Amino acid sequence: MTVVLSVINGFETELKNRFLAANAHILAFNFPGGLDKPDVWAAKIQKDFGVHLTGMSRFVHYETMARKNSILHSTLIRGIEPAQRQLVQDLRPLVHPATALDELQAEITDGPGIRRDSPSPIILGRGLLSMLDAKPGDTIQLVAPDADRVGEMQSFRVAGVYDSGLKHYDNKLGIVSLPTAQAFFNMGNRVTGLEIGLKHPEQSPAIASLMSEKYTIQIKEWQSFNRQLFEAMQIERAVIAAIVFLVSGVASFNILTTLFISVTQKQRSISILKALGATNREILLLFLIQGAWVGVIGTGIGNGLALLVSKLLEKYQFIDLPDLYMLATLPVDYNWKTYFAVSLGAIAVSILAGVYPAWVASRVPPTAGLKGLAEGTPPSF
Repeated sequence: MTVVLSVINGFETELKNRFLAANAHILAFNFPGGLDKPDVWAAKIQKDFGVHLTGMSRFVHYETMARKNSILHSTLIRGIEPAQRQLVQDLRPLVHPATALDELQAEITDGPGIRRDSPSPIILGRGLLSMLDAKPGDTIQLVAPDADRVGEMQSFRVAGVYDSGLKHYDNKLGIVSLPTAQAFFNMGNRVTGLEIGLKHPEQSPAIASLMSEKYTIQIKEWQSFNRQLFEAMQIERAVIAAIVFLVSGVASFNILTTLFISVTQKQRSISILKALGATNREILLLFLIQGAWVGVIGTGIGNGLALLVSKLLEKYQFIDLPDLYMLATLPVDYNWKTYFAVSLGAIAVSILAGVYPAWVASRVPPTAGLKGLAEGTPPSF
């Protein structure tokens, strides 16, 4: 149970952290038409919700095709302003080398539009880079999506790799500078929308709801990007907990059986103790303590094994997850609350399993042991 709960908690925590790293907390956008006056909208949002914000950044978001040699793959192009995006969220831990973001920022600093002297830099997701059989420094082409430019290709130089750990992003995302994206998609000064960072990301549903009521543009918060996944995880948590609870129930029968055998073997000893003055309460307490010790010792061994298995899962990562789960391997969360709660539950189950055998032991009559002595059979203590 400890390993299962640690993996589930780690899986959920890791997904949340990666979603937070890969997505702005709130998106204010108009797709596919775009926002004509993003600065006006940014000023409105800053005025109404500025106390909750860390920053805002304009972005362009459109899909096209990427090609290298004979390989063609669908690509989601995201145009960003790296300097402003840092105020919303730090992308540098996800981009290798991080200096690739400086190259995108240089295009903005040097002036709008695509520089004609060399291919514009692009940062590709790790999975997409592999699918295109490319590497940093290579040149790829993007297919112009405009109907007036059918078949036209624009060259880009791979400046870096984007690695969020989320397969559905890493297998499709390409990041360019905002002016480059605007020029490539013929957007003029329009953008798809604004990325908004919050001081407290957990407040995103409430703030997004207020924004939706106040503004006419589309508002989406980060938790809704994959709401179905998190809901499915909650259901899986409940189902797995129920299954493990049933397994624990089976284990409790093993404890109950062990104590019953002990009571049967020690009947004569129990009766001798009673003949010497032991009360029913003392006999009951004796076997309850035995059940508790079974729980304590078993819990200690179980926690040790759980920690060992968790460390092996973390170090060797011998379980590969399918694309459905987005993460490549099973993460583990070492939460002392999980260990404590499961240990407490295991000890409680052990004590409860020992109640009935202890009650049976307390009802053993003193004459059982005396009868055994009369027949010449010594009691076993």
